[in-house]
Amino acid sequence: MLPRRLIYLLQLALASAFSGTVSLAKTRGRNVVQAGVLCCSGGGGGEGYHDVGYQHKSSHIVSIKSSNIAGMINDGEDTYIEVDFGPEACLVAVTGESGSGKSLLVSKAIDLITGGRAVPSLVPPSVGVRDGASSVEMTVNLFEPHISAISTNLERVGIDPCFLSNETPASRRLQLKRVLSAGNSGRLKSFCTVNEIPISLKTLRQIALPLFTRVDVGVASAALGRPASRLAMLDMGVPESLKQNCLKLRDNYKEARKHKEKIKRGLESRVLPSSLKGGSKNGGFDEEQLQMLEHWVDELAISDLTMRVHAPDMFETRITRFQEALLAQYNELISDEFDVESGSGSSSGLGATLQQLISKSWDGMQHAETDDVSLLTCLLDFREEVKAAESKLVAAHSAYESLASLTAPTSALVALDNTRKLLFSISSDDYGPLFETIENTHELLNKVEASLYDCARSIDGDSGSLISMLEKVASTGISIDVVDSIIADWNALARKHGIASESLPNCHVSMREELDGNVEALKLLPEAEEGERIARKDFSLACKALSDARTNVASELSRSVTNILPSLGLEGSTFHVQLSERPGGLDDPYYGSESIGVDIVDFLLLHQKNNNDNNASGEHADSEDTVASPHGGSIEQVGSSGEKSRVLLAIETALPGSIGSACNSFIDGGEGLLSEGSIKPPPISIIYDEIDAHVGGRAAVTMAKLLADQSRKNRSRDYGIPTDIGSQIIAITHSASLAAIADRHIVVERCYRSGSQSSPVRTYVADGSSRRKEIARMASGDLASDEAETFADALIRDALLQRSMSTS
Repeated sequence: MLPRRLIYLLQLALASAFSGTVSLAKTRGRNVVQAGVLCCSGGGGGEGYHDVGYQHKSSHIVSIKSSNIAGMINDGEDTYIEVDFGPEACLVAVTGESGSGKSLLVSKAIDLITGGRAVPSLVPPSVGVRDGASSVEMTVNLFEPHISAISTNLERVGIDPCFLSNETPASRRLQLKRVLSAGNSGRLKSFCTVNEIPISLKTLRQIALPLFTRVDVGVASAALGRPASRLAMLDMGVPESLKQNCLKLRDNYKEARKHKEKIKRGLESRVLPSSLKGGSKNGGFDEEQLQMLEHWVDELAISDLTMRVHAPDMFETRITRFQEALLAQYNELISDEFDVESGSGSSSGLGATLQQLISKSWDGMQHAETDDVSLLTCLLDFREEVKAAESKLVAAHSAYESLASLTAPTSALVALDNTRKLLFSISSDDYGPLFETIENTHELLNKVEASLYDCARSIDGDSGSLISMLEKVASTGISIDVVDSIIADWNALARKHGIASESLPNCHVSMREELDGNVEALKLLPEAEEGERIARKDFSLACKALSDARTNVASELSRSVTNILPSLGLEGSTFHVQLSERPGGLDDPYYGSESIGVDIVDFLLLHQKNNNDNNASGEHADSEDTVASPHGGSIEQVGSSGEKSRVLLAIETALPGSIGSACNSFIDGGEGLLSEGSIKPPPISIIYDEIDAHVGGRAAVTMAKLLADQSRKNRSRDYGIPTDIGSQIIAITHSASLAAIADRHIVVERCYRSGSQSSPVRTYVADGSSRRKEIARMASGDLASDEAETFADALIRDALLQRSMSTS
């Protein structure tokens, strides 16, 4: 076997030989370099892709097609603009001049396809109205663990995942599409599909959003500034079994608390007379109190047919018989106004009031937790409705009298008769113009009289008349005096027991339970409190184990990130992960859904004036003096945009998957953060949208290398899937170093045409001389083009060596 140093020199020589001669290799499709590194491939679907000898496949975006997004058009014959990411998961650099639309075609397109917010500017009126729509379509190749995860997610939203089985057994193809159209009002509408199956925008979001992670400077700042996101990053280094166990015990504790609180509410809802409060049959009622309790229960209660016979005047009996009489009297009215089977009907009026009154039961009032309308309130409402019906009947009779009464001097019919008499007195002639006019008037009066009789019959006539209907409602077999008597006795009993009138049924039930010694809540409460105590103790122990694991991960993460910072241009800076407890700590552990455990995580960025040996070696001090250094603090407060981006990337390097977990926690809002027995796979792709925008020089080179490492690093250690490859990394960048080290280089450029208002866009895979020219443009613009291309050759050559060393 050749020594590693010799292999390295041979690679260097081969790289120098191949530089600038890519076109000669296109007859063979690609150049072959020792140690399994294949680069600068020629035609076919793999153009521009550097095969680094991966043995396992990873899910990845194959292509994104955009049509009419923000008015962007293709410079060719196709109506869509396609960005081809290649046949494998790798590091893809997307470059182009500022304003070329690269972020729109990649980052924004992915945001739209994952259910992100669409704005009207994405569908220009001239396009949206005339051509109908703008669209984005993404094609994804799926491998495990994403096949299983997406299948489960599809089933959860009611979609049969069998369409994924149409591909080869090892891989599946997922096609997501969203079409935007602008209506006449300017409001955007979305039509979404998954593999041509129509779905809602919400379903599209549920399916696609967990699969991809978009990161820009704003996202980096939000992730580092949100406690739940910081904790999600740290938890990437914690064993999954600890998190799942803590989650399970948290849910058990929540259920135990809920059970205890329900029993306590039942006890608190009991109402006892003021003279009996504070005692119980088991806790010390004296003989006099017991006799009084028995008398009061007998006075109020009627619980079986035997008591009904022997105690016909008991108050509950009166209420029950009153309700039965109402049901018999008003059964037809209730049936007309309220459909009992469907539960629909009038929400007001006598019919609805009757339905509500009859549906109430004396015993049921104590356990009606969600019903704030008492039986007494329904009784009072019924009284008001009956009196209102009586008033309406009186008004109807008055209306009839005013219209058709022959005795009322002001009625319309009497006025009509008086009018006729006056007309007869005007002329005694039997002919002539005056006679004809009077006759015509009489004819009109006859019509008026016929109409009056019709109106009168409508008010007081057959069974369908107004008065007949009101009499049916108001004329009952139950006197209003009976209702008043019940209400008066109800209030008197309430005053006697010193309770609110509405609470009388509850008081009766509570006294009966006390007398029988059958207060179930009193028996269950000690057991529920003990169950809660045990559940809290178990949950607290799980939180303690989780906190210990997090402490170890925090120490290691602090050391690892601190070691990376100097290469990112942060010499003399220390990264420190500080853990603290939530209020209540382990004694009263937090059981909300935002996170699991009792820990709060802060990321501190400390700048030391004098770097001692410990800091130089990456170790950090845990003393309060170090944490409270005036030359640093919480990174979300003291870090610049560039520093946050670099630190976030360093954390991702130390704990692969951290960025995805942080963004998912932000998306989920704490709901469904974790569920028992379910594990979220790593994101299919991480899209960095100019995350290196505020970074240059040596730090930019380091960031490029870190991104390259991400695309090759194992991200599935907790998912049971053996793999040697990481997520697909797509970097939208202006960094020449990053473009050089990328496995695939895509260029987006606008084609400006003289005399044309439009500027079509084209995308292509940069390879060979086109790649060298693009990297040279990124490095120097249009200055010193020859020297810039020489520099680009050096960057590509060095990137080749970096890939060779990382895989050798």
